[in-house]
Amino acid sequence: MKVLTLPSTDYTPEICLDYNNKNIFFKGECRPENVSTFFADIIDWFNALKNIKSDETKTPVVFYLDYFNSSSAKYFMDIIFLIDELNSKYNFSLEIVWEYDEEDEDVHEAGLEFEDISGVNFTFKAV
Repeated sequence: MKVLTLPSTDYTPEICLDYNNKNIFFKGECRPENVSTFFADIIDWFNALKNIKSDETKTPVVFYLDYFNSSSAKYFMDIIFLIDELNSKYNFSLEIVWEYDEEDEDVHEAGLEFEDISGVNFTFKAV
């Protein structure tokens, strides 16, 4: 499976999408100027997982976001729904891990809202 890595910028998080090495994460701030362009390859990467055979190994998908805007939130929800589909229809075992600064109630609450809206179970981890 192709690896997708993006370095962080002032407006976008560091991203690593490496299924073979079980290293999938989003880390930093997410408020890209052109949100649809920014997320296009990321959504394509998750969709491409449908074309490979899952090894059924538990794989964390870590979201450690300092801040994200409402446009990015919509795409994160799309990714969460894709993860749910991959788990339920394609036998993957992707686990959403929502990491947050223990003093950042807003990011923690945003994760709780994503979990509630999506119906997908998250693992929450204060760091």
